[in-house]
Amino acid sequence: MAAEIHSRPQSARPVLLNKIEGHSDAVNAAVLIPKEDGVITVSEDRTIRVWLKRDSGQYWPSIYHTVSSPCSCMSYHHDSRRIFIGQDNGAIVVTHQNRVSDMVFSLESEWVVSTGHDKSVSWMCTQSGSMLGRHYFGSWASCLQYDNDTQHAFIGDHSGQITLLKLERQTYSTVTTLKGHEGSIGALWWDPVQRLLFSGASDHSVIMWDIGGRKGRTLLLQGHHERVQAVRYLQLTRQLVSCSADGGVTVWNMDTPREEAPQWLDSDSCQKCEQPFFWNVKQMWDSKTIGLRQHHCRKCGKAVCGKCSSKRTTYPVMGFEFQVRVCDTCYDTIKDEDRTALATFHEGKHNIAFMDMDPSRGLMVTCGSDRVIKMHFLLLISRQGKLRLQKWFTPVTEGEKKKVIREMTLMVLAHPPHSCNFLLWRDLKIVYKRYASLYFCCGLEDQDNELLTLEVLQRYVELLDKYFGNVCELDIIFNFEKAYFILDEFLVGGEVLETSKTAVGIAMEEAETLQETMEEYMSKPTY
Repeated sequence: MAAEIHSRPQSARPVLLNKIEGHSDAVNAAVLIPKEDGVITVSEDRTIRVWLKRDSGQYWPSIYHTVSSPCSCMSYHHDSRRIFIGQDNGAIVVTHQNRVSDMVFSLESEWVVSTGHDKSVSWMCTQSGSMLGRHYFGSWASCLQYDNDTQHAFIGDHSGQITLLKLERQTYSTVTTLKGHEGSIGALWWDPVQRLLFSGASDHSVIMWDIGGRKGRTLLLQGHHERVQAVRYLQLTRQLVSCSADGGVTVWNMDTPREEAPQWLDSDSCQKCEQPFFWNVKQMWDSKTIGLRQHHCRKCGKAVCGKCSSKRTTYPVMGFEFQVRVCDTCYDTIKDEDRTALATFHEGKHNIAFMDMDPSRGLMVTCGSDRVIKMHFLLLISRQGKLRLQKWFTPVTEGEKKKVIREMTLMVLAHPPHSCNFLLWRDLKIVYKRYASLYFCCGLEDQDNELLTLEVLQRYVELLDKYFGNVCELDIIFNFEKAYFILDEFLVGGEVLETSKTAVGIAMEEAETLQETMEEYMSKPTY
């Protein structure tokens, strides 16, 4: 419901300059107006608004236009002062059969190229208004980039593939298909100067494709905890800016030499100690040993067992900004200077669904839904100090989890009964509340609302009480999987997903019906 304007994201921590609010529903796209203090936004509330900065420093809507259907995407060309809006009903001027997911306007060819949830990409002439061509995919087409000089279109879809098409006035040809992501493509960016394509996906990764090099070179970048929904490459500073659904903004230094991540090798036994994996029945029988689980070293790509890959480390040269599994041999070869981060991480204030930048002025605008709270963990602790339920919304090692649980138990149980329910711990705020014999304890970020967190805990207890009927500690002990299911329907990624008790109850009923159906199926005789 909001768009935020930040300054200098490429050189230092982004500074929030303004927050534009006024839409009654989610903002799907926001574009900075070049050489002017203005922003154009489109929203699910079916409005297009042009916000200009007043003398007071605030942005006010100078132009307000309502269309027939929710606005899903936008393409703005400043020189010709033309703006094209894609809508939920499939309309631009050209018609899709479903929601328009992305669109690009080319002044040189006078084309509008668009993708939609009808699994197609289409291009039309803006002068005549006629459809020039259409190509269908096997899944939703989610994002698009277009090269004006060569008339090549890059289309990412929900299957994780990127298709390169050569568009002509009445025909087209498929050049190639790029496969590397394990999730749906969320964002694309094409740099026509260096001929590099950047893609972000729901597998939390960014891939750089060297199209101009013609050698199939790809660089994997992993520095997000949620799906990547916006990418932008800055040619002057040789930096890549990527934004994710959890509000994370990562700035990658692309001016340093990087290594390609190796392909994972296939093997029936550990390539270090030669112990068989659990599917290698013959070797297990011959050696009279139990098969092991297969892992892969992120540095050399070899298939190894858990004992031979017990170490974790960062390796930014290969794009791994977070700790990943490596074999013991590769771990010994990595020096301390090799672990120096090549990216900087910043935290946005909301879910980032779209991002636009003006590098000349050092401005970045992001839009998405406001983030109410962001939990890091939720713990249920009994009066005796026993852990009854734990949910972690951020990556934490097993050793760190045990340490956090121990410290939370000692701190919460030792706190006087009539004292404040808010505590400061490390760089987090701890909010807890006692219900009967259980303490509901959660950790959240410093800027989040404590009173709202208490309401979230209250709603979770109400959901448990509605399902179990006067819930008690024994219900959670003997039906812990139900408690986790209710929590997953209520919170996702540490943020509130659904507040309706009716909607959560319906989801629980559907899950139980499916479980009963499977039990009946499994209990039937096989004859």
